[in-house]
This record gives sequence, C-alpha cells and structure tokens, in this order.
Amino acid sequence: MKRITGYLALGIVIIATACTPKTEETKKEIIVVPAPPVVIVKDPPAKNTTVTLDKNGVKVVTKKVDISVKKQ
Repeated sequence: MKRITGYLALGIVIIATACTPKTEETKKEIIVVPAPPVVIVKDPPAKNTTVTLDKNGVKVVTKKVDISVKKQ
C-alpha cells in the first residue's frame, strides 16, 4: 500500500510539473525609421484649362497632366 501511494504521489508531482506553463520573458527592440520626403520635379503645363462663356453657356476645356511618383 505504501508503494502504491508513493508511486501515485510521484506521478502527480511529475504530471503537475510537466503541465505548468513555462514563461520566458523576452524583450524585443523596435526601431522606427521615417520615410523620405516626396519631391515633385515636373512642373504643370502653362495653360491647362480654358473657360469659354457665350450665349449657349459655359464651355470648359482641360488638358491631361501626367503625374508619376518615384522612390528615391
């Protein structure tokens, strides 16, 4: 009877130590790098919008402007 109680107590101790979560404290370092500014190199065309007013109403004509963004 003493052997059974001893083995049972030993088994409970082993199971209890195996089931406990192991918490390891880890510290991580985060480095934030700001993005470089965006520079616009191309100027818009000199005359890109025309507005005409007559007896039929208002007529507006615009030109397309090409815009592209490049990383430096």
